[in-house]
Amino acid sequence: MAFSSKKPFLNADEAASALGVEIQTVYAYVSRGLLHSESGGNKDRSKRYRREDIEQLLLRREERSQPGKTAKAALSLGQPVLESSITLLGEDSLFYRGKDVLELSENGSFEDIACLLWEAEETNPFESDWPILSEECNKILKLLESRPVLDISRILLPFLEYEDAKAFRKDPKTFRKTSSSILRYLTLFSSGKTRSEGKISETLLSSWNPSRKKEDPNYSSKLRLLEAALILSADHELNVSSFTARCVASSEASLYQVVLAGLAALSGPKHGLLTEKAILLLSQASGNKKKDKQLLEEKLRNGENIPGFGHPLYKKGDPRGRKLIQMVEKFFSEDSDVQLYLQFLIQIEELLEDYATIDAGLALVSKALKLPKGAGIGIFAIGRTAGWLAHAMEQYDSGSLIRPRAKYIGNLPKE
Repeated sequence: MAFSSKKPFLNADEAASALGVEIQTVYAYVSRGLLHSESGGNKDRSKRYRREDIEQLLLRREERSQPGKTAKAALSLGQPVLESSITLLGEDSLFYRGKDVLELSENGSFEDIACLLWEAEETNPFESDWPILSEECNKILKLLESRPVLDISRILLPFLEYEDAKAFRKDPKTFRKTSSSILRYLTLFSSGKTRSEGKISETLLSSWNPSRKKEDPNYSSKLRLLEAALILSADHELNVSSFTARCVASSEASLYQVVLAGLAALSGPKHGLLTEKAILLLSQASGNKKKDKQLLEEKLRNGENIPGFGHPLYKKGDPRGRKLIQMVEKFFSEDSDVQLYLQFLIQIEELLEDYATIDAGLALVSKALKLPKGAGIGIFAIGRTAGWLAHAMEQYDSGSLIRPRAKYIGNLPKE
């Protein structure tokens, strides 16, 4: 069904070849509204056609010939199942609202990226003061201080929703204000603080790596690395947690419930917990190449998966993981411990003949910054929450309820 070209646009000849039809049929598809054409910008006034539109046309054709087959495939890294203008995935790149995320990670702030995802650049919801936890929430937070951040967040968010009189208001300004408050609440839970005044990255770093800004010559590099980790974690199209968040939003549940649903999906060992597993793996690196190779081979012989490597959407490697590793290499070139971890990652890549994912990248960031246990998943959760909230707003705006059908394969009723 799919064709080899990865160009975003095709000319008429290429479109006809991909569809297996004559050029005149392509023109007929346009006239019937099945394909969209636009100017190719050439002097001969030729038209070009979106690759995604042609793939969708092929998908509909296959669905007619084999009902149910394509729908099943779409739920597992298959064809798109809904429209979104948030994130575009490339072969070795990704874009938020059309902007290169790898470039944004080098210079942008996480708050600015959240505003980009929420289309709130003109009215920045982060300009308001940080929320203050109520006395009741602070009491619960003290009782939970030894629990993982995902547990704390899932327990406290319902209390915060109950205390928020505007939680169910349905206007864009309130959505964005509530979203900024939720991100800041999660930051407080992750940092163990009850209040803050600075940026999210500064709040986290001052708690997790409490070196004084004026006394630490690497402070700006550490802060940049943490910002990049949050930005690169922010969204990744319809991963399991984002799709879960959209489903909940389609019922018009509140943003608090959307985030709770996302956190529930993130807590699974095939999603967010891969980051924690990758951190644990790095902790086992000895620096002795022979011993480390034996360790990895023993894991493989025992049928264990090596976490943090091989992403099904990126044949050439996850650009997010690669970017974080490159930034750590740049900022910590003189750190012997970091060099040990980098050598270990190279060994794994060579052994598996595969590439590091964002989970391995976040694990390396956690080790380089000497972050406490649970901080890695905290970065991922806070970053990805910005994306869940963007998906929720987009879903609210669509007004549609997500309700797929199942193909029944159980026992048939007796006649």
